[in-house]
Amino acid sequence: MKILLLEDEEAIRGFITINLKRSGMTVSEADTGERALALVEQGGPFDIALLDVMLPTISGFDVCRQLRERFPHMGIIMLTAKAQEEDKIHGLELGADDYVQKPFSPGELIARIRSLYRRMGAFHSPQTESNDSSVDIRDHESIQLPSELRSGPFRLLIQERRFYKNEVEIVLTPTEWSLVKLLMEREGEGVSRNEILTEIWGRYYTGELKVVDVNIRRIRQKIEPNAADPKFLETIWGFGYRWKRGKDE
Repeated sequence: MKILLLEDEEAIRGFITINLKRSGMTVSEADTGERALALVEQGGPFDIALLDVMLPTISGFDVCRQLRERFPHMGIIMLTAKAQEEDKIHGLELGADDYVQKPFSPGELIARIRSLYRRMGAFHSPQTESNDSSVDIRDHESIQLPSELRSGPFRLLIQERRFYKNEVEIVLTPTEWSLVKLLMEREGEGVSRNEILTEIWGRYYTGELKVVDVNIRRIRQKIEPNAADPKFLETIWGFGYRWKRGKDE
């Protein structure tokens, strides 16, 4: 797994790098946003980018926006020392998949990275990820899995990890794709925010429910004729969300 680490404090950067390498990850370090973008130009794209928010020149938010525009399938986790909710929401709205608030333990960060890696459709070998709950792809050979999901004008290809509306592809981030898949699999059924959080981010996720709402809002902006009046991705107030078939357009 190739990791891009953007962190301007040398001590923190070194601490994170040591622990990620111990977990079998390859890490490229950057202390400025400019350096991070240069590393992507030279050797990218990476699997996952870890981006500190507060930087001396261009911010982690700016780097997140540029990476998401260029690499929609890259995993992005924001590292922030700020507790303000607006900072978390801003990062998610720019396309980040998750955020980890400082101070954090190496175990928490690695768990978030692995959870996101699974959402990206990657499979880890038992030899290198013995404590990881993901499944080797060979285990699926004897299991008959659907190759696609259909709902109204939408078609989601499982193996190719592609999503279409009226046969026009809609590019989704790894987290958005996993969310759409979960809700389409349970079309017409209300799914609570807590259940979505557990299914997509993992049982031991320590973040807030707001991460679900922001991702839903991003998906609506991509699939709905009018995101303010959704007809496919319905809110069940005080509970969660429901995928409705809607009408072909």
